[in-house]
Amino acid sequence: MKNKKILISGAGIAGLTLAYFLQENGFKPTVVEKASGLRDGGYMIDFFSSGVHVIEQMGLLDALKEKDHGSSIVKQYTDKGKKSMTLDISAFRDSQKGKLFNFLRTDLVDVLYQKVKGVIDLRYKTSIHEVEENTDGIGVTFDGGKKEQFDLLIGADGIHSNVRNLVFDAKNVEQLFLGYYVAALEHNVPLEIKKEEVLAMMVPNLQVMTYTIDEATLEQNSSVFVFKKEERLPRMNHQEQVQLLQNEFKTFSHPVPEILETAAKLDKIYFDEVAQIRINGSWAKGRTVLIGDAAYCVTLLSGQGASMAMTGAYLLAQKLVESNGAYKVAYQKFEEELRPLIHSLQKKAVKNIGSYLPSSKFSMWIRNLLAPMLFKKPFVPLVTKQLGAVNFFEETKI
Repeated sequence: MKNKKILISGAGIAGLTLAYFLQENGFKPTVVEKASGLRDGGYMIDFFSSGVHVIEQMGLLDALKEKDHGSSIVKQYTDKGKKSMTLDISAFRDSQKGKLFNFLRTDLVDVLYQKVKGVIDLRYKTSIHEVEENTDGIGVTFDGGKKEQFDLLIGADGIHSNVRNLVFDAKNVEQLFLGYYVAALEHNVPLEIKKEEVLAMMVPNLQVMTYTIDEATLEQNSSVFVFKKEERLPRMNHQEQVQLLQNEFKTFSHPVPEILETAAKLDKIYFDEVAQIRINGSWAKGRTVLIGDAAYCVTLLSGQGASMAMTGAYLLAQKLVESNGAYKVAYQKFEEELRPLIHSLQKKAVKNIGSYLPSSKFSMWIRNLLAPMLFKKPFVPLVTKQLGAVNFFEETKI
């Protein structure tokens, strides 16, 4: 087999998934991650469709079920605490036949890490400083000055990808800002909800969703804040981020002020813009290729970012195995098969923004009226299609 020594930048969902399948098939992956360990923080995600197929191939379905919080009821209120809607997604959950999960994004990373721990070469506190492709492969200089030679380089390092910045022409990379920001944190502010419920508070252009993490005591929770901004914000430190959230959500009643008070006491929170990555041209350049958010971030509004990260990782590994390490063939087939789905999901994400976070009282009224009906059993196929919640591997018979 050719090109067995592969460097993967990023020990997140895409990077760890890819490393596992490469290792299992005779390659020698090395994963580098600039963080000092598993990343904490993040937000609750819905995980279904193609990603679950990949988890099954890894033998991790039971481990994933243990992380599932099983949220089925969304209780939505206004900023003043007035009930505006109850959404029951049980019919949609049933349609996924036990393969729809709710957990923190970091829960998934932890499950993947436990699978590859001690098996692959995983280096934390390490990032790539320079990349130079040569006749023998790719020469990499790490931030500490150490140089190594690899056959291939995979950028699995997220929406702000270092590999993409080092290797790809910035003119061909669009980071499409969708006009929203998201913040997330864990806290122990008391909530009056049951373990299967989600507390949502929403007014036009502002949304808070809170989930229970500790189902035994209901005292450990995770909250996600989403708000609209017409233009990109300047880089902010932690306290500036918290101050911004307090200003944006100043009309919100309990438990929002208490949650943000907790946020101010933390060292950091998850805070980022909602954006898509769209590359004009190939996801590959020479011996380097991008996967996951580094290549095709679909945003949290699509509900399938983690699933597509795993789908891309599994598919790329599969193509490298099938081509016996012939990277040009593998990269081309990988992109040809996956890119149409990614294009469709990105379009759906932009189209669905209005229903995810309405921008006017009227559009919110329409949403609150229709959403409970659309998630009833007769309309679930329509919702499934609208979300793009199809299994890529069943659709393509892979």
